[in-house]
Amino acid sequence: MAKKTIITVQHTQSEHHVNGYIGAQGNWNLTQLGKEQARAIGRWLATREHCDAGWLLYTSDLNRAFQTAEGINETLHIPGARFISTDVIRELDLGEGNGQSREWADAHAKPWPEVYDPYFRSFEGAECDAEMWKRLEPFAQELLASEEEHILVVSHGGALGFLNAILMGCTFEDSRRWRFFGHSGGVSKFIFEDGQPVKVPYVSVYVDL
Repeated sequence: MAKKTIITVQHTQSEHHVNGYIGAQGNWNLTQLGKEQARAIGRWLATREHCDAGWLLYTSDLNRAFQTAEGINETLHIPGARFISTDVIRELDLGEGNGQSREWADAHAKPWPEVYDPYFRSFEGAECDAEMWKRLEPFAQELLASEEEHILVVSHGGALGFLNAILMGCTFEDSRRWRFFGHSGGVSKFIFEDGQPVKVPYVSVYVDL
């Protein structure tokens, strides 16, 4: 690997941000504002980062991430063969909590442990943090081993909290002490060069409309 740039994007405003429901692996769509935010990110990436049709784009297959990627691609015009949808970078699976109302979740969630436990499951059938890390780590290693020099990844807040940390070289044990927390529409950039530390010009930067 001579030099590689990976840019990650957290999906923009989703219906679950405004309707009182949980995101997780509930398959919500973007709001109208979310669609406008996605298009703005595409324009920003083209201007600021010179992203174009030559980049490789991975997106979560959940609607809110996929629609964010589509909005970005209205400017970049990445062809279908290089626009890859995958369930590997979905948000944390909350089992029976997926897509439920926050009122329902408050009544049914297991109480959070006083000390962080990466094996804790909020709901029946939920994925724990340790399992999500295990799901994302091979994907991150695949990105780093790829011959592609310019990669975009569109995913979710919880998933990117881990994925960005893995790209920085963190281990699962590190996640017990700290992790990245972003916001909807946040854009982060990582630069990799042989023999050099990972460079992070910005993390979860907000793009104005």
